[in-house]
Amino acid sequence: MSGESQILVKVDKGTKQKMKKIRINWSAEIRRFIANRVSEERNLALAVILTERVFRKAKKKRFDSTAFIRKMRDARYGSSSG
Repeated sequence: MSGESQILVKVDKGTKQKMKKIRINWSAEIRRFIANRVSEERNLALAVILTERVFRKAKKKRFDSTAFIRKMRDARYGSSSG
């Protein structure tokens, strides 16, 4: 085999019989599922890393939400709004 490994998947007899009735290349189907799942996990890990970077940067910069809200209200209604 060229850089491939084997895994064994066990299913109950009923499932195996149902699988035989359906014309699907089960090996290819399982390979595709595994590849997609690995990709999803990798993307999730990257998302976590990026989120943590954003939060770290945000912690360095102190954000005053009250001042931001006041600024937005003033811009919308004028500085005389209460």
